[in-house]
Amino acid sequence: MNTQANPMAEGIVREGEIKLEGLEFNTKFWAKDPTLWKQDKESMDFIVKFLGWQKVYNWTLERIDDVLAFAEDVKQNFKHCVIMGMGGSSLAPEVFRTVFGKQNGWPELIVLDTTNPDWIGAARARINPAETLFIFASKSGGTVEPSSQFAYFYDEVKKAGVKEPGKNFAAITDAGTGLEALAKKNGFRKTFINPSDIGGRFSALSFFGIVPAAIMGVDVKRLLTIAQEQAETFGPEAPEKGNAAVQLGAYMGACNVNHSKDKMTLLTPKDLATFGLWAEQLVAESTGKEGKGVVPVAGETLTQNFDYREDRFFVHLSTGSEDDKRVSAIAADLAERSYPVFTIKMDDVYQLGAMFLLWEIATAAAGAILGIDPFDQPNVQDAKTRTKNLLADLEKGNVSPETTAPILVSSDIAGEVKLETLAQDLYSLLESNDYVALLPYVYPSEETEKALLGLRDKIMLRTKRAVLFGYGPRYLHSTGQLHKGDGNNGVFLILSAEPANDIKIPGQHYTFGQLCNAQALGDFQALQAKGRRVIKIHLAQPLLESIKKISDLF
Repeated sequence: MNTQANPMAEGIVREGEIKLEGLEFNTKFWAKDPTLWKQDKESMDFIVKFLGWQKVYNWTLERIDDVLAFAEDVKQNFKHCVIMGMGGSSLAPEVFRTVFGKQNGWPELIVLDTTNPDWIGAARARINPAETLFIFASKSGGTVEPSSQFAYFYDEVKKAGVKEPGKNFAAITDAGTGLEALAKKNGFRKTFINPSDIGGRFSALSFFGIVPAAIMGVDVKRLLTIAQEQAETFGPEAPEKGNAAVQLGAYMGACNVNHSKDKMTLLTPKDLATFGLWAEQLVAESTGKEGKGVVPVAGETLTQNFDYREDRFFVHLSTGSEDDKRVSAIAADLAERSYPVFTIKMDDVYQLGAMFLLWEIATAAAGAILGIDPFDQPNVQDAKTRTKNLLADLEKGNVSPETTAPILVSSDIAGEVKLETLAQDLYSLLESNDYVALLPYVYPSEETEKALLGLRDKIMLRTKRAVLFGYGPRYLHSTGQLHKGDGNNGVFLILSAEPANDIKIPGQHYTFGQLCNAQALGDFQALQAKGRRVIKIHLAQPLLESIKKISDLF
């Protein structure tokens, strides 16, 4: 794995490296010195509790035989494995699932990070619960999305006639959580206890990423060994010059602080597209706070000769694949037109583990340049609390969490927006350094996703702005922190929807559809409370028809 930069990016990297050298980044980082990021005691005490990921590949390798034995057991007994998790508990498994694909003779991996009932129903239709292992993955052990999924699928396993339903479940969590107790009470097949000093978005090379990868047949020992070897070029003895992780962090930080370029656009070929989702969460949740933030733009439609605004900088993840030839041509065009382009080349798909580590270190380095704590997420709880309150109101017989009005808007707009002027009203909210975020709470069938991405592209072409795209509630555990913590640089369009087929959550007074819509409305309220410019639209069925009506307005 090696890097290269065009002259524009090379100069920016050097600026950032000089800043990191002045901070003694490499020495202090590996010594777990919290003064790299904060000086007050409370923050420093917090930071040192979340640096256990630095050499977690060693920790996981020491336990790899247990992981491999469990993977073999799953292979012999199950046809599918469903990961029930959110954010850091689901995104690394999703990368492994799409990069490596279905392995012959091994269970098929399904990653479920949603409360949308149509999405959950589609997953249910693909499996026989009796022949499926369900992994409840949660650092805290109390995340609402996988907790709700567990209640539903545990009931489905019982309905399938499994005498010991707990044997169809495994857990990955921290020590002492409610999930650990739940697993013991229900006789789970296996519980993996992760180190508690690793934050979710930094957990790819711990049990959270490696156990699902092993179950689907990835050679995780090889993956971790290559990460371990590559880490020698990132480590405390490695020269800062030529250190790819430090270079990327220097580039991210200096683009933001020195050049007012905060929109980091990822240029990824199709074979590595989901890595963008993982990097998006890592960067957005780690840097989007205190009125600052690196805005990751992942999965954007790449067009030759597109005239990007000056707030963009580019990272090209090169795999040498057939599709990478197309992406490389776009990267070369951008470099020739003096946009900053930094390229990271992977020579082998098993360098993916090293790529995770590289980005984690880079994000910590960028945080040092920005002067923020990259390990907390201070603005995430508000939306969760508002969702909980909406569901409590529902239990009391008050209004349903579905929105009855077609559109709700923030106090930045006087009165309600009319559908016929929606596009103009959204465009009128944009200021000089803004991005747009399109946030649908829907099931991405092939046709639905095509229509939504078409809407995203229309907005991008019309405004020339970066358009972030994220399915709810997934983005709440990803870019949601950035949305509320940055310098109010976003204009948000939330699309909630009526489900085609709702599903009751066993043991709860609400359905998945009501939970999903409460999450959409809760985030709308949280953005509104932070003074963000937000529009919310509630779509009726048939969903595709409603999306097309909205898209036609743009």
